[in-house]
Amino acid sequence: MGLSACGGSDEGSSTSGETSTAAAAEGTSTVTIDGQDQSVEGTVVCSSMGGNMNIAIGDATTGIGAVVSEGDEPSVVSVGLGNVNGVTLGYQSGVNQGEATVQKDGDTYTISGTATGVDMANPMQPVNKPFEIEVTCP
Repeated sequence: MGLSACGGSDEGSSTSGETSTAAAAEGTSTVTIDGQDQSVEGTVVCSSMGGNMNIAIGDATTGIGAVVSEGDEPSVVSVGLGNVNGVTLGYQSGVNQGEATVQKDGDTYTISGTATGVDMANPMQPVNKPFEIEVTCP
């Protein structure tokens, strides 16, 4: 059906509808840190590697990344939330800082927990922020 819509490109509304379908096929995401929507723009890329699902949202410099184990009951390996208000936030399993869980429903992952970081203005005081990532892989 997608091919016939592309063939009918002489209609503006068909083209717009096809663009929306293509955007949905690329994956969707919502990222919230400390209760604030982060409005991460860019594509969602999910790739399987070494028994893990690598999830990237946005571009290389301002994007968000997560690694979760594969399977129906995955666990969180790591999360990189980037720089939020001058603090680089993240989660890494096994280092006893922060916590994170993941729930999987089909191709949709909901990753939530507490990320930690260091504010260089006060490096001796760790920063902890709650986060939630909801991402649908293409």
